[in-house]
Amino acid sequence: MRCVSTTDIGAQILTAIRRIILLAALCAALFTAVAQPAAPDVTPEPPACDDSAALSAQVAQLYLSLSAVRNGDADALGALYEVGARYQAMALDCGYLPSDINTLVINITDVDRVLEVLDMLNGDPLRGQLLYDAQEPAGAGDKLGCSGCHAPGEVAPITVGTWTRWDEERSQEERFATYDFQRYAVESILLPWDYFVAGYPEYTMPDFYHEKLSYQDLADLVAYLESQDQLP
Repeated sequence: MRCVSTTDIGAQILTAIRRIILLAALCAALFTAVAQPAAPDVTPEPPACDDSAALSAQVAQLYLSLSAVRNGDADALGALYEVGARYQAMALDCGYLPSDINTLVINITDVDRVLEVLDMLNGDPLRGQLLYDAQEPAGAGDKLGCSGCHAPGEVAPITVGTWTRWDEERSQEERFATYDFQRYAVESILLPWDYFVAGYPEYTMPDFYHEKLSYQDLADLVAYLESQDQLP
């Protein structure tokens, strides 16, 4: 029987420990290589609502002219107003919904964002008709020309039966499979060139209504169009 000295046992244990450490290091390196994605070649774009760099420059310049603001200097007051407006715009872009948002002109064509706001509002079909017929100005102060094209139905789909045509025809189209009437109407108003109705000239409807309508105007117009459920 061969006897093993304590020295030999110690050496074997030390060798085993070294192998375990080496194996653990290799496993860790392999896991890191697999689990960690490669660094992108370019710096990702900042979120759309991040206007902080430009605003910081404006604020710094404004700070230098605070005395002029206190003295009522027109240019300094204009700069102060512009900084405030840009902060408000950035807050809206980042998702803030102020309590008076119904009165604000929309100024965007992001349908999902607009629908999020409309879900907070109640549309008035009677006021929507006044807007539609140019009997009341919209949020930006202009009267709309909706009825001029749609009431006769010669150059644009006729107003009468708008909801009925949606229910019986448009909603059956594949591209509108996930739409409800509200989304269809909002998209038709804000992005009129994204969809054309067969039989009518294209690009007839202006694409500037996001700059003319307040959120409440749009809610009222959609409510009015939804009331047009006459039979064909």
